[in-house]
Amino acid sequence: MKKIAFLLFIVLFTFLANVYGKDPADYKYKKAIETGKAREVKTNIDFLAGELHIKGSSKNLVECYYGVGSEFLRPDMSYHEVGKTGYLYIESEKYKEKDIDDFDDNEWNLGFNPDVANSIAIKLKAGEADIDLEGCNLNFFDYRMMAGESNINLRNTSVPEMVFNMMAGEATIDLSGKWHNNLEANIKGGVGELTVSVPYNVGVRIHVSGLIGEVNIPFFKRNGKTYTNDLYGKSDYTLYLNIEAGIGEVTVRMVE
Repeated sequence: MKKIAFLLFIVLFTFLANVYGKDPADYKYKKAIETGKAREVKTNIDFLAGELHIKGSSKNLVECYYGVGSEFLRPDMSYHEVGKTGYLYIESEKYKEKDIDDFDDNEWNLGFNPDVANSIAIKLKAGEADIDLEGCNLNFFDYRMMAGESNINLRNTSVPEMVFNMMAGEATIDLSGKWHNNLEANIKGGVGELTVSVPYNVGVRIHVSGLIGEVNIPFFKRNGKTYTNDLYGKSDYTLYLNIEAGIGEVTVRMVE
C-alpha cells in the first residue's frame, strides 16, 4: 500500500512540475532589467531551442532565470529608451551555439511586468514554449515558431493585433476572457494541429483558407470559408480571425 501511495505521489509531483514549471530556485542564473520611464516597450525575443517559459509575473521590466543543466545558452539582454518608447532585445548568445550538443537543458524562464504596455515579438526555432501573458497590457503580439509545441495564453489582454506563424508542430492559443476592443488576428499554420479558444460573449468572425485536413468549429454558422458565432454583429467588440493553414487540423472552441 505504501509503495502504491509513493508511486501516486511521484506521478502527482511530475504532473504538477510539468503544469507549473520549475521554481526560480532551480535555475543557476538570473538576469533582470528594471522598469524605466518608457510608456510603451517593444520587445523582441529570439529563442534558439529548448524550453521557453514566459509569465507576466515581475515587478521589474523583465527578469530571466536560466541554466538548469550543463548545456545552455545564456540570454543576451539589452534595453534602451528613445523618448517614451523602450526597446528590449533578448536573444541567445549565438557564438556558443556550436559548443552545445544537446539543447534539452536549454531553458529560460522569463517574467514581464504585466502593467507596462508591451508589444512582444517572439521567434522559437525549435522546442517547447509556455507563454502565459494573461491580464498583461499588450499592444501587439507576434509569435513565430519553426517546429515544436507552444501553449499561448492571451486571456484578458484585449490585445488589438496578433500575428501567429507555425511551420510544423502543435499550438494552442487562448483568446478568451473579457475584451475592451476589436482584435485583428492573422494566423498561419504549416503542418500540424492548431487549437484556438474564443469567448462566448463576444462576436467572432473566422475566415479559414488553404487547409488540407479537418476544420472543427462547432456552434458557428458557416458561409463558404467564413464562420460566425451568434453574437457577430451584435456585440460591442469583434474578434476577426484570419486562419491560413497547411496540412493538419484546426479547432476553434468557445469558452467562458
